[in-house]
Amino acid sequence: MPQVAREAMQRRAQSAHVAERRTAWSRCAPSGCCHAQTTQCILLRLRPTAGEIAQGCRLHTSGICSFNQRLAAHDCLLRSAGRNAPAHLLPEMAKVSTPATKDYWTCIVSGGWYTGTDFEVAGIIPTTPTSFTRSYNGTPFSVYATNVKGVGMALGGYIYASGTQYGPIDFPKLGRQWHNTGSPVNNGGQLIASLVKIGNITPGTVSGPVAQAFSWNWATKIASPVGHLDLSAGVINFDMTPVSITVLTCQTPDVDIDMGTQTPLDFPGLGTPSNKVKSFQLAFNNCPAGTADTIDKSNLSGLIHSVTYRIDPISPDRLVSGYSNVVALDTGTAQAGGVGLQLYDANGAVVPLGTSIALGGFDGTKLGSYSVPMKARYFRTGSITPGTANATMQVTVLYQ
Repeated sequence: MPQVAREAMQRRAQSAHVAERRTAWSRCAPSGCCHAQTTQCILLRLRPTAGEIAQGCRLHTSGICSFNQRLAAHDCLLRSAGRNAPAHLLPEMAKVSTPATKDYWTCIVSGGWYTGTDFEVAGIIPTTPTSFTRSYNGTPFSVYATNVKGVGMALGGYIYASGTQYGPIDFPKLGRQWHNTGSPVNNGGQLIASLVKIGNITPGTVSGPVAQAFSWNWATKIASPVGHLDLSAGVINFDMTPVSITVLTCQTPDVDIDMGTQTPLDFPGLGTPSNKVKSFQLAFNNCPAGTADTIDKSNLSGLIHSVTYRIDPISPDRLVSGYSNVVALDTGTAQAGGVGLQLYDANGAVVPLGTSIALGGFDGTKLGSYSVPMKARYFRTGSITPGTANATMQVTVLYQ
């Protein structure tokens, strides 16, 4: 008597080349997370160069470098978004910024000299921005890649000269904003940063130097006007303390289906399914919730708008030729012959293999679990021979 022992359909965890995962949002601890802080503050004596008009800037302290500027952590999280969302959709964490400081430096200037605050990228931030921008109060801020693939940083801010605010200004233009407003001049600034999604994200930690501030001088009372960074006035460094970027998905456990014992009498004929049907469910558990943009409430790019799944045989050659959506049995000894496996939805329709199917009822704003009721049964493809009848398929999940 032909015997079909069992069919196992395993839903394999997605590997690197088939995995489609969603961007996690990682909230930092309340104490000093996700902020850039001064790690170095160099105070050097002013040494005017011979032949120049006497001028100079010093860090605004009481003779001792006690500067401790930092990016304050307001709502430090990388917005949730589907890993497969288009890169131009830039979910954003709440902006973080340094305090609006009007007196990084106090500068003594004379006719023909201009001074200002210069911000420059540093450390983990490359000098050339990406093609993406992020709008802040109507001004597009350039987005730079970070040390974590798929995570960028929008940078911009304000410049202060003798109490007057200029900006917001894009970061490439923040540098060398110079003003001649009489002497002494207090120069300051405010750095604004935001993490954004610029592509498929690889888990990692955003950490390290991101920017530096310098005193900038510009001389016009000489034959060839020139500008330079006044390194003798001190360098202000801004570091991003570690922000862990993880990648989460819905939990998708493996599914084993016990098909029981079947006989040739269970198959009406060649090219027909068995009259014995086994029900099972695909589970999508603990799917993380996303949120809308915290700055632009109309921007919903931080939400996962849809989850789709696709069922395939473990390799294309496991499809049975001449039959629609029938998967061949696994290879091996003592395998049954003349049968394959076919899947059906809750309404009894054949599940199309290799086709994306929407996860019904998904709500990207809520943490939730979902299940998809399905059925499996054997399909006769030839002369039946006894043996075990295991078949394996895989499910790929796409988050957008």
